[in-house]
Amino acid sequence: MDPRTGEDFDVRVEARDREVWVVPVGELDVDTAVELQESLGLALRSDAATVVLDLRELAFLDSTGLRVIIETCSAKEGPPVSLVPGPEPVQAVFNVTGLATELPFREP
Repeated sequence: MDPRTGEDFDVRVEARDREVWVVPVGELDVDTAVELQESLGLALRSDAATVVLDLRELAFLDSTGLRVIIETCSAKEGPPVSLVPGPEPVQAVFNVTGLATELPFREP
């Protein structure tokens, strides 16, 4: 599957040291946001020190996906969440909304 085609969507969850990485692949939109939300919920309930949401394999992000990301970063319970920036079309959503400087982005 080519993650840039948007034909499929998947979420990989990987334990890396004391971090849980959540990696959505494909198009994150109204039809796929629930799948990401469920995976992030599991990660937030884990004993990880940090949850990392890696956006590099997303091809598209709509407002529903953005809402899931904002809610996850704002969660009161669970480990802190950080974001790895995605490709330009994905980052454009954060830039246009002014969230690029408000959300906890980090280097991979």
